[in-house]
Amino acid sequence: MLGVRLDAELERRLAALAKKTKRSKSYLAKEALERYIEQEETREYERRETLDRWEHYQETGETLSEKAIEAWLDTWGSDQEQPCPAK
Repeated sequence: MLGVRLDAELERRLAALAKKTKRSKSYLAKEALERYIEQEETREYERRETLDRWEHYQETGETLSEKAIEAWLDTWGSDQEQPCPAK
């Protein structure tokens, strides 16, 4: 169980949206929290992935050429879309 104190303006906006959408304030708050947490989890995953890739580069010096990346991007949206090139 979680109790959250809202300032008057946010409470007013939440109540107005609940009325317009015919949803409870609890339902809307839960939906908002689910979306926010998913967004933050994704952001943290991407941050960690970027750091891992940077560490890998620092250890190995491995890179992909601009030409390889451009060739891969050129396949996007086509019937022959290719996976990301790997070293």
